[in-house]
Amino acid sequence: MKQIPSSSRPSYVTVPSYEPGDDCRTALQQLRVTVLDKSIRSTPVERYGGIGPITFGDAVHGVDLRVEGSELRRSYHISVPMTSHMEVRHRGISTVGTRSRAVIFVPEGEVTLNRWAGDCRLVCVGFERRALERALEALLGDSVTSQVAFAPTMDTTSGRALSLIQMLLMLNGQLGRPDSIARQSLVAPPLVDGLIRGFLLATDHPYRERLEAPAEAGRPVAIRTAIDIMEADPRAPLTTSVLAAQCHVSVRTLQEGFRRHVGMSPMAYLRTVRLRRAHADLRAADPSVQTVASIARHWGFTHLGRFAAAHEAEFGTSPVQVLRTPR
Repeated sequence: MKQIPSSSRPSYVTVPSYEPGDDCRTALQQLRVTVLDKSIRSTPVERYGGIGPITFGDAVHGVDLRVEGSELRRSYHISVPMTSHMEVRHRGISTVGTRSRAVIFVPEGEVTLNRWAGDCRLVCVGFERRALERALEALLGDSVTSQVAFAPTMDTTSGRALSLIQMLLMLNGQLGRPDSIARQSLVAPPLVDGLIRGFLLATDHPYRERLEAPAEAGRPVAIRTAIDIMEADPRAPLTTSVLAAQCHVSVRTLQEGFRRHVGMSPMAYLRTVRLRRAHADLRAADPSVQTVASIARHWGFTHLGRFAAAHEAEFGTSPVQVLRTPR
């Protein structure tokens, strides 16, 4: 944080970052930071990064700070104090963020952290504005013409909010690992898609009631189109949102249509397509050249135990037995 004078700035222990998050870096450069209390309470640590349109910041500063933000930001943010607290004023509303109460910031309007306690480890997750609003439009089947008026805070001790926070913290930890499957092209798009939709379902905003209302069943033509897209290129990084857009229906309409006409979700159907293709490759493969692991990875199955279990449940035999069967 360049705004802190060098004589007052704590020595940061920087955790290796996961794919730098431009939004977090840009936001930091726009902050005006004042040291309120120089007594060191904890070891300063900071890490920033992200995956697609979701950015993460994870920091504790060791000194009490006052942080004044810009009037316009690129993302919706949820800030989750893991320890201690922070005192916030956003769009004229004052509140306190604690381990049991997360604070939500929208892109437009002043933001001031009147006091970010020195021992407060804060995990901040940003959802790029256009990506979130586009996802909301896909769910509603309608346009969103202004920023979403989220409630300023969220109780994180139970229900959907607790589930959302647990998922975000899990991903925050996973992205710090270079071998994480969250980085894989077959995993990242649907994961990001699901987290954005989860954020929309777990928070309070004017569209929440419409999201929870029963969806119109998808037309059979839309279902057939989605199935054709998946069958044509099952290795493509498809998500429910991408399929819905290509079929010209809302996400919820497509999901409900698959439930009624196919008996499973679009992503579950895509997994079955990939499983069938993997099975066919196992039957045709030369066991002296190819392995179960290489074929499974080719079709997006990164956990071999789960792949083997799914294969046996579907075809009544293990992938190894299929590969070793004489041709």
